[in-house]
Amino acid sequence: MVTPDAPPAADQEPIQAFCAHVPVDPGRCTVTAVDAGVGAAIGAGIAAGVSAPVAISAGLVGAAAGFVAGIPFLPTGLVVGPLAGAAVGVAVVAVPAAVLGGALGAAVGAIVGITTPLPQGDGRTDGSGAPSTSPN
Repeated sequence: MVTPDAPPAADQEPIQAFCAHVPVDPGRCTVTAVDAGVGAAIGAGIAAGVSAPVAISAGLVGAAAGFVAGIPFLPTGLVVGPLAGAAVGVAVVAVPAAVLGGALGAAVGAIVGITTPLPQGDGRTDGSGAPSTSPN
């Protein structure tokens, strides 16, 4: 039974299958893999956002190049050329930035997953005697 305040359960089977081949605690491996995935998604989004001004400029240059390259293919070339040129210009800048941001985010997420204390059955973390839940 699902309670209204519980988050929806994600399919953990691929992560657990991966963690079955890693010689560490399965709980630690799952937490680390999830943190790395979330970090990669956040890092890729931030990098794509930060690279947007340069990507827009590259898109404008690509659109101009596509316009010039599309002139021999009138009238379709004047529509498709700038669109394709802008898409290529933006992709040349945004894709490497997103890949780099995703890699950095995954690295940070993996570090967070490895160093965060796991909660134990009695509500304490494995690093200290402090409870992991609020007393209220």
